[in-house]
Amino acid sequence: MRERKLHRWVGYALILVAFALMGLGLIALYSAAGRFVGERDTSLLPLVERQLCWIGMGIGAGALLTRIDYHWFLKHSWALLGVGLFLLVLCFLPGVGHTVHGSSRWISLGPLTLQPSELIKWFLCLFAAAQLGKPVRRPGERWRRYAAVLAVTVAFAGLLLLARDLGSAALYLALAMVVLVIGGMPLWLIGPGCLTAAGVILGVALSIPERRARLLAFWNMDSDKQGKAYQVWQALVALGSGGVTGLGLGNSRQKMYYLPEATTDFIFPILGEELGLWVTLGVVLAYLVLALCGGWIALFAPDGEGLLLGMGLVTLIAVQAIANLGVVTGLLPNKGLPLPFISYGGSNILFCLMALGTLLNIHRQGGKGSAFSVESQGAQRSVRL
Repeated sequence: MRERKLHRWVGYALILVAFALMGLGLIALYSAAGRFVGERDTSLLPLVERQLCWIGMGIGAGALLTRIDYHWFLKHSWALLGVGLFLLVLCFLPGVGHTVHGSSRWISLGPLTLQPSELIKWFLCLFAAAQLGKPVRRPGERWRRYAAVLAVTVAFAGLLLLARDLGSAALYLALAMVVLVIGGMPLWLIGPGCLTAAGVILGVALSIPERRARLLAFWNMDSDKQGKAYQVWQALVALGSGGVTGLGLGNSRQKMYYLPEATTDFIFPILGEELGLWVTLGVVLAYLVLALCGGWIALFAPDGEGLLLGMGLVTLIAVQAIANLGVVTGLLPNKGLPLPFISYGGSNILFCLMALGTLLNIHRQGGKGSAFSVESQGAQRSVRL
């Protein structure tokens, strides 16, 4: 009884934290976008209007996903992958694809732009869960499923490398690593595979002049403060200027054309500058709570498919949050990844709310015992099927 009650409250906490982050993101966006007031004389800033539009669509999609059994989507995971591939190919078509900073990641939809790689995250989670969460009926079948998950993930990551979206490609490979580990693939195979994937992404990054300059600036930021390291330095200035209590909401100086991408990838330093250290630590704590709640829901999923699907979604959100926070604090090279639930970006907020709805669907069906078990030898992981 106590476990069931705790399980119910975990769901409430997940919703509360996610919507608190979204609310804080809207406040930060309205403040950071204040520099556009003089450029567009409207009642509400255009960036906030578009973000609210995407949030409305995301809440609708998430609410729908809480009611539709996730097993239905698992049965159609191959078809959904086909949809994702079609959308990704559209990014390369002239007149349809939209290129920003040399990356062909978006599809133009009138006043809005869709980033297919965000939706493909959800499709890949469904596919991996459908492949690795089902019972094994024949000898060698599990290895064929491992190969299928690897092949599909690498194929989509390769397309993203062609589109110069290195950050999303790395997220896809991180997702594959986590689900394969949980699905029981031997670690001695996963380790070399991860090193190979990291080497390929690094090689692609070094072959692109823009990415190579970013990496070199990361290794020696002091020598390129006015060049490729400019954003990170301005972000650190913003975080340092805020101190413990902040300069006050709306009083950021760095957002006034000093810090590029202040509404998207580098919105966290604006929060630190205006609201101070305690709020930034609260954001980090919120992501930790979000990851723990999502992990709990996945562990108490009704089956192995729910476990893998939940863990995959939590991994994508958590890794993206860690990557963004690492970039804006100078701990990681710039990857162009938004901060989940907070940064301006419709496709990402849509994915996050779809992931939230899917986790709540797993939560609604679960809570009857952990779907994860470890064999007595301790060397092989397996899911309860």
